[in-house]
Formats: sequence, structure tokens, C-alpha cells
Amino acid sequence: MKIKPVKGRPMLHWVGKRPIDTISNYPAQLIDSYNVENPEKEPTYDRFKDGPNLLFHGDNKEILSTLLVQGFRGKIDFIYIDPPFASGADYVREVALRGQKEKLEAEGHTIAEQIQYSDIWANDTYLQFMYERLILMRELLSDNGSIFVHCDWRMNSYLRLVLDEIFGEFNFRNEIVWRKYGGHKNTAKLKFTTENDTLLFYSLTDKYTFNAIFRPLSEQTIKSE
Repeated sequence: MKIKPVKGRPMLHWVGKRPIDTISNYPAQLIDSYNVENPEKEPTYDRFKDGPNLLFHGDNKEILSTLLVQGFRGKIDFIYIDPPFASGADYVREVALRGQKEKLEAEGHTIAEQIQYSDIWANDTYLQFMYERLILMRELLSDNGSIFVHCDWRMNSYLRLVLDEIFGEFNFRNEIVWRKYGGHKNTAKLKFTTENDTLLFYSLTDKYTFNAIFRPLSEQTIKSE
């Protein structure tokens, strides 16, 4: 799957940039299935595309490839992803050690921590990671499908160029700014606070589905009218 460069369109290049040459089918192991409406017709792996909902656990690139091979090409109407932000940190969780909590605290040690995932990247590895997966997602989108990519200030500008290359800048629909919290979290001087994330909204074609969002009128507005 190679993206043909369009004359006059800026393209982002990085060390090791390469298209996806082949799509592999990675067999998924069915852990459990449940059909609320008809338990006798629970989906099997051989026809899991007939199931109304699917939950996968595994490498997302392998899962995207499997979905393509299993007949989901051009069938997905909506994609939302919350990829790594390249924040430069390891994210951990505390692990309770049976019978050791009181002893550790008494000796002044911290409770054991387990790395959930690492978000430390070199720019080229991050961009290639996203590039490969976004190409697969494009193949899954239907003609009226849309994709929303959640990011922040760290990779916003890079991802915008990658998305322009894959989906076309003419299919960029909007940049949605999501305010995460109020302005009191970061009280550092000499700079503005960082309060928002971004959702980059692209479609596959100009036939995309969009449902307008409205907020109910306030009582004051109703009275004034």
C-alpha cells in the first residue's frame, strides 16, 4: 500500500519511512462469545464478522490486518483512536505484593510498580508506527466513514501532515480542541497553561456522515426570545 505523492503537496519524510508491502492474517483465538438476542447463534472465529460487536486484545497492527483479511475492508463507518502521545514517560501502576505491603511501608520502601506501557519514542519510530496503522485504517473505512485521531501539542503538527498524505488534505474536516481541565493546574509563570488535547477529524470521501451537535437553549435565552 503505497501513497502516491501529489504534485505540490508537502510530504513528511523520516528515517526508515516505508509503505506496507503485504497484509498478513494473524489468527485470533476466540476467548468468549455471547449473543444477547440469540445465544444459540453465537459467532465463531470462522464467521466472527457476523457478530454485532468485537473486542480484541493484542497488537493493533495485527488486528487491523486481520480485519482486512476477514472481510472488513471498506465496512467501517467510524474510527476513533487514542494513540501514544510521545510524552517521553513510562506509565506505571502500583502492584500490591501479598503480605508485603506493611513491611515495605515500615521500611520506608515504595510499593512495587509495574510498567503499563512506555511512551518514549524517537520521532522516526513514532511516525512509522502511526503511518503503518493509519494506512490500514484507511483501507477499513467505508465511503461515508470518518476517523478521529486524538493527540496533543507534541505530535499534532506531525500527525496532521501524515493524515494529509494518507487521506488527502481535501478530506480534512476539522480540528476539534478539547479542553481537559481549568487553568489552575499549571501555575508556571512566563507561559500559557496547557489545557487542551486535539481531535483531528478526517473522512475518506466527501460523502461522510455528520450528525450536528446541539446544546439545549438556556432558560435565559428562551425567556429573552
